[in-house]
Amino acid sequence: MGLTTAQQVRLRIQDKPVVFDLTLMGDGTATTFALGVANVTSATAFVPGTAGWLATGATIDPTGFVVFSGVISANSAFRVRGVHTIFSDDEIDHFTTVGGSVVGAALEAVGTLMFDSLKRAKWAAPDGTEYDDTAAQRQLQVLYEQLTEEVRAVATDAGSYASWSEGQASW
Repeated sequence: MGLTTAQQVRLRIQDKPVVFDLTLMGDGTATTFALGVANVTSATAFVPGTAGWLATGATIDPTGFVVFSGVISANSAFRVRGVHTIFSDDEIDHFTTVGGSVVGAALEAVGTLMFDSLKRAKWAAPDGTEYDDTAAQRQLQVLYEQLTEEVRAVATDAGSYASWSEGQASW
């Protein structure tokens, strides 16, 4: 059986499911906690018991929140294990609709990631520690240009206006 269009797009942009395993602490008042990940596709919450970690009936929201039926005691650990992706299924469907093809959808996804460049930074601390996350933006720019050229080439091969106008120039 072949891959679905959404699976092909995820493969093209390397949006593979990522496993997470978090141990967090209760505060004695809250029943809802942010996991720090989004697009959770599956997850289970655990609390310590006499035989190790015991699964709870907690609800894990796809947007990255776990909700327990009761308050987790202050300084009591709980654990959440699950899987998440960068883009939700709805976002992948939107990219496919707007992009019109697997390559077009990949181009849309990369464009979305490029907007994140506003959060990219380069800095140095007085102790000599350096941090440079701007290389990711450069890589996204190269990938965006490659995908743009691939979309353009496919459109030309399919007889787009660009291929028609190029043919007219030779007359």
